Amino acid sequence: MTTFQDVLREGMLSLPHDLKAILRVVEDPDLDDAGRVLACGTILHVLSGQNAIPGTKGVLGYADDVILLRLLIERLRGTSPDVIKHHCDDSAETLGLFERQTKEVRAHLGEVMVVLDRAVDTMPKTAYEGHTAIECARDPEAATWLYDSVHEAIVERLELDPDAVSRALKSAGEIRGFLKQRL
Repeated sequence: MTTFQDVLREGMLSLPHDLKAILRVVEDPDLDDAGRVLACGTILHVLSGQNAIPGTKGVLGYADDVILLRLLIERLRGTSPDVIKHHCDDSAETLGLFERQTKEVRAHLGEVMVVLDRAVDTMPKTAYEGHTAIECARDPEAATWLYDSVHEAIVERLELDPDAVSRALKSAGEIRGFLKQRL
């Protein structure tokens, strides 16, 4: 059985692959404009290092990124089911796991999930290094910048050490309390 900590561990270690899979979703011409903007905003959030979960630091600070990427796909599954099914099938080892993982996160966090659901609502307004989600979704030059920025982040900071992830997850039990502060 998968636990909340398992989801975070798998998600943190697969962040580079997850982001590449989300970039493929963004590039899909069948994804509607609103979905593309939402996805770009979520990627910008990950790149920015902002934390939707207060109090998380260091490696544990990636927990919100893991969860928000899964909530993004959940949201897109509702608005563009055929597009997301295609990508989940093509990326079974990453996006294909998101539905089960999202259910586990929702079960574990319960009522405090509303904080993260609200965070997803704000993703279209996200900006980072002078680029907005709307620009990244609509402007080819900004889209190229986003693609390059994701690959730079993967090389420079998103390949997380499995031992560091395991150490950080010893504090994962605090996440629920941190989110309660935002209710």
